[in-house]
Amino acid sequence: MELLEREDELRLLGRAWQEARSGAGSIVVLGGESGIGKTSLARLFAADPDVGDVLWGVCDPLGVPRPLGPLHDVAHDLGEPAAGLLRAGAPPHELHRVLLEALTARPVLLVVDDLQWADEATIDLLRFLLRRIAGTCSLVLATYRADEPDPQPALRALLGDVARTPAATRMELGPLSVAAVTTLVGERHIDPDRLHRLTRGNSFFVTEVVSQDPSLIDGALPVSVRDAVLARTAGLDPGARDLADLLACAPGAVPDALLPALGVGIGPLRTLDGAGLIARDRRGITYRHDICRLAVAGAIPPGGEIDLHRRMLEALETLPDPDPAVLAHHALAAGDDGRVFRYAARAGRVAAGSGAHTEAARFFTQALERAPREALSARAGLCELLAHELFLTNRLDEAIAACHRAIAWHRAEDDLDGVGAGHRSLASFEWYHGNRDRAVAHAATAIEVLEPRAAPGSPAAALLGHALSIQGFLAMQDNDLATARELLRRAHDVADGVEDDALEVRMLVVDTVAGMMEGDPSARARLLDALEAVGDEIQVEHSTCWTQLAHLDVEQRRLDAAETVLGRSLPLTVQWEYPLCEHWQRGMRARLRGMRGDWDEAVHDARGVLTDSDSVLTHTWPSLVLGLVALRRGGDGADAHLERGWELALRFGEPLRLLPAASALAERCWVTGTADPRLDGAPGILAGAGARPGTEWSAGELAVWLVRLGYTATVPDLPSDSPYALVLAGDPRAAAERWAELGSPYDQALALVDTGEPADVFTALEILDRLGADAVAAKVRRDLRGRGITGVPARPRATTRTNPGGLTARQVDVLRLVAEGLTNAGIAARLFISEKTADHHVSAILAKLDVPTRREAAVVARRLGVVPERRRRDRGSNGDRPPVAQA
Repeated sequence: MELLEREDELRLLGRAWQEARSGAGSIVVLGGESGIGKTSLARLFAADPDVGDVLWGVCDPLGVPRPLGPLHDVAHDLGEPAAGLLRAGAPPHELHRVLLEALTARPVLLVVDDLQWADEATIDLLRFLLRRIAGTCSLVLATYRADEPDPQPALRALLGDVARTPAATRMELGPLSVAAVTTLVGERHIDPDRLHRLTRGNSFFVTEVVSQDPSLIDGALPVSVRDAVLARTAGLDPGARDLADLLACAPGAVPDALLPALGVGIGPLRTLDGAGLIARDRRGITYRHDICRLAVAGAIPPGGEIDLHRRMLEALETLPDPDPAVLAHHALAAGDDGRVFRYAARAGRVAAGSGAHTEAARFFTQALERAPREALSARAGLCELLAHELFLTNRLDEAIAACHRAIAWHRAEDDLDGVGAGHRSLASFEWYHGNRDRAVAHAATAIEVLEPRAAPGSPAAALLGHALSIQGFLAMQDNDLATARELLRRAHDVADGVEDDALEVRMLVVDTVAGMMEGDPSARARLLDALEAVGDEIQVEHSTCWTQLAHLDVEQRRLDAAETVLGRSLPLTVQWEYPLCEHWQRGMRARLRGMRGDWDEAVHDARGVLTDSDSVLTHTWPSLVLGLVALRRGGDGADAHLERGWELALRFGEPLRLLPAASALAERCWVTGTADPRLDGAPGILAGAGARPGTEWSAGELAVWLVRLGYTATVPDLPSDSPYALVLAGDPRAAAERWAELGSPYDQALALVDTGEPADVFTALEILDRLGADAVAAKVRRDLRGRGITGVPARPRATTRTNPGGLTARQVDVLRLVAEGLTNAGIAARLFISEKTADHHVSAILAKLDVPTRREAAVVARRLGVVPERRRRDRGSNGDRPPVAQA
């Protein structure tokens, strides 16, 4: 039937295809309600003679999706090596690479249909392509149902990425108009207006009604699309009805090779085809729309589906290499526990290897629930696999519970290697969940159990190496570097002769991060070189390395370097579905943005982590960031967030959490003038935790805050160029200059306040006002007036303080310099940032202000009041005021 009112969408697809053929590939995501015509539009476009090679993959409505289902559908067309990698269950990065190579080698239209049923690995694949598709000569067209009541989080994240990616477009198909329905009705005795009201312009529903035998309608329109479909099944003979029911139990296409095993002959096929119910594609026989399948499935009598699924299962088992996800689906529906146990376990391993961790956890859960009670060893192994997948998907309570179950079953089987492995895993899980003492105890137990069994090259030796490395990692997090080094030495000794890439990475991170804490300039370079050698194809252990690198870059105030590291690593944590590392890094980015003065963006990151993450480990920085920003702005919620940050710091007891949390409490006392008796113990914290290697920056921060509050504290050794050391040495103006070099405007302002000189403090007020630090600025103004200082600048008008352009504080700095006519190199020199970072800021500013040139951005800056009035006057007319320091 004719496809109406889709000309605009076809033109857009045609333009995207022409651009792709010229070397500017893209992704188009096509959404709309079920039956609106998404697949029909995609098929019409794919049938265009100008479109060359078409790869068509489908996501099926299985209870647990098959991993990389669409990629398996197109494996034959991709050829080798892709087909071989899929058969072998290769890791995702290898499959991603070969698909990207295929899309780059020649113009290809890749269709991924029904994305609402996709597994995580398929979503990851599309997110991978999003960042690279522009460099190919191919077009990816994905369809999804926009009327799903609760789309999976991975799909929501993908749609968010599409909205932010220049090489991607999202289209929504709307319903047909009355005019289109009138055209489709033609000469039939159907009221188009009534049909439009009944169907709400849904293409499939309209088509179902107008394409049926008029005698079936007989003047009475079906009141639902289900009724319209079931009207086609009226009068089917028993053979055709049986086939219709069988196909309704198959969520995907039934391969041609399966028909003989199902006893299906040509007669029933011809009958269903004549009724307009089924279609055939290269995957096999299927209903022409999932709405048809659901309508027929809903008419199967209660209990009738069990035998249908059993027949499907037995037929699938005759194939040489059936998909275990499909087998598990039918076994579950047939109530066959033995087969569910066997096939779900197999499907879980395939899903885990494909990077579909959520699906893997669901498969392993299904297998465990139906495992024979006496098969303790098998159940323990499944529990270990399940725990790992739960950990990767940030479901830590469940992961810990699964681990304890596995340990109990291993003990019952006298499997001490399994017991040690379980405690080793619990050491990681408990630390991420904020239970450091338990983590240390589990690592110690793992070492105690495994060490007597760790013959060279044995499985126990590898497990012991991991346990020692985890214990060393925990010691490193406590800045106990001597213990960390000793545990690392023992791990190296045990690992001699053991081939275990993950263990090598664990030992690398302890070695290099400890080196960075010790001040070894080569340690950071060694870690970064190792990570760059791995490239984008990271495992979770590599993600931990990136996280630790970013953590120390922020902690040691290498802010430009931290921005670069997080810009490289955060997309990888998203791509490979490592939410724990993603949330941890987003929390660190919130801290970085807080230091940069980009407080709105810092708050956005922090709130996102607290909303999305169940890991207590990831909550420390977001809690402190939200508390400090609210405190400085005079907003609500500061106390609750700061108290939560302090509670978490005490819970971990690690110096690089405890020292910043104590500084946050001290800052609150300074801003509000309210004493906190807990700070009486802060000098002791500084003398203890602040004396450990690697804590110099956080210790310096706390020392400065204690001095501001009038405490007497033993100041640890600090680097001579540390701005904190400069303040403590009595040179806060030099500290302010150093903070400006580092790109931390709030700390620059505080250092200028520390000088006590009115001119410096006035400059600090301008910075504080621009940052929106209203509560801090108000305190500084009160203090100035209390000292009898006259001419204190008034609080700026709201029109000059707000920023309609939605710019961050740092972008305001850059825009002011753009208005002065500086080049990117000049901006970089003035703000002590890299030229690349300056270019990034300028591009973001032009986009936010929606202007094409720097000159027009300068005009908008003046109109918005971003450029202060004083800058527009003759500088000589205001010589009694110091120049504004650039942050």
